[in-house]
Amino acid sequence: EAWAGRTKVGNKVENNKLSVTGGSLTTAAYGGLVENNRTGGTTGDAAKNTVAISGGTVANAYGADVRTKDGNATENTADITGGTVTNVYGASLTAANATGTVDKSKVNISSGAVTGNVYGGHIAQATATGTVTNSEVNITGGSVGGNLYGGYNAGTGSTTGSTLNLYGGTVTGDVYGGHTASGAATGNKVTLTGGVVNGLVYGGYTN
Repeated sequence: EAWAGRTKVGNKVENNKLSVTGGSLTTAAYGGLVENNRTGGTTGDAAKNTVAISGGTVANAYGADVRTKDGNATENTADITGGTVTNVYGASLTAANATGTVDKSKVNISSGAVTGNVYGGHIAQATATGTVTNSEVNITGGSVGGNLYGGYNAGTGSTTGSTLNLYGGTVTGDVYGGHTASGAATGNKVTLTGGVVNGLVYGGYTN
């Protein structure tokens, strides 16, 4: 794995950029990676970090991965202009019981191949209570083998204000402006002006 900025003690990770132009990363590439290994530590945020993939093979690409329970991710970005990536995240809160907010995350894909899913803003755990807001995904080319999500929340919180714009490229799976496991999915939007979608298209979806 590789990262541009990282903390293990809950500091804020911001304004970092990781560029991958070739080679192979079998775990992940992170613009920012936030952990807090202090006793009882639950804080630590990520802001304005970027991962840019133009070549090579990457298992997972994160603008930011926040692993702290009370951490937030703000204005993080994943840019894919080439290469092969399994899954792409503008930003993700991956801690169990995460309470924070993923806000204004962005994914841009113009070329290359994503074999799995694409998430603008993402909350990973079913036990999380945090929210996903104002995420954006823009697809102008390339291919996505799985699903596209403007915003995705596996917890009990909401996904609101996410935008997914498909201008080109090919999507094998389904397309969701906003997706939640049980919380509200409101104010999410999908705009299709080009490209090919083999699956279904949802502005908002709650399991």
